[in-house]
Amino acid sequence: MIILGTVLGLAFFLFVGWIISTEMFQQRAWRRRVASGDHEIVEALILEAMAAWRSARPPRDVPANLWAGVQRAELAAATADLAVVQSSAEGEFRTVEGRREQVSSALDEALALAARLVEMMLYDVPNLSLGSVRVDVYSTFTADGGAALQRPILTTTAHRAGADGIDWDELAPAEVLARFETAWEATGSGLAAPIALSPIPGSPPGRDREAS
Repeated sequence: MIILGTVLGLAFFLFVGWIISTEMFQQRAWRRRVASGDHEIVEALILEAMAAWRSARPPRDVPANLWAGVQRAELAAATADLAVVQSSAEGEFRTVEGRREQVSSALDEALALAARLVEMMLYDVPNLSLGSVRVDVYSTFTADGGAALQRPILTTTAHRAGADGIDWDELAPAEVLARFETAWEATGSGLAAPIALSPIPGSPPGRDREAS
């Protein structure tokens, strides 16, 4: 029995070691492909991370509505060193003394969402260290005919060189985004106004594979 237990224990540790080694070799292979400029592996790693975010519970320090915006995020394009991510934000309302009152505007929510997505894209995608990330945030407007449509209200492009020195926990979202190439517009009453976006570099996810 002692010999059998020893053999089983040794086999277990060998199996675990094999799994760990295989994972390490796989991660090294991914990093080599990223370093070689393979944008398809960049795209795959981002999509895998986003899928994990969609199934995860909100972190304790992240409001549920902000995490919902993270989970709505979509990869619009990826190059070897840049990812373009898009999501949407709406104003938040609460019942105060029997009345529905706005407690944050769509622009407030867009600022918080953009700052969070920039941080996560730069630092929370395993096996990937992007040089730059662009985040576009949309919100809902009403067309002349009454139909709802979404228009961009904020865009920001962050570079790792400027992001590495930021104290993400101490600065407000607007202060974080002020360090980057950020654009938004507001009406005289402080409401978000639609903005024009610059062309998106690269191609949509999977476009190269479809073409081949």
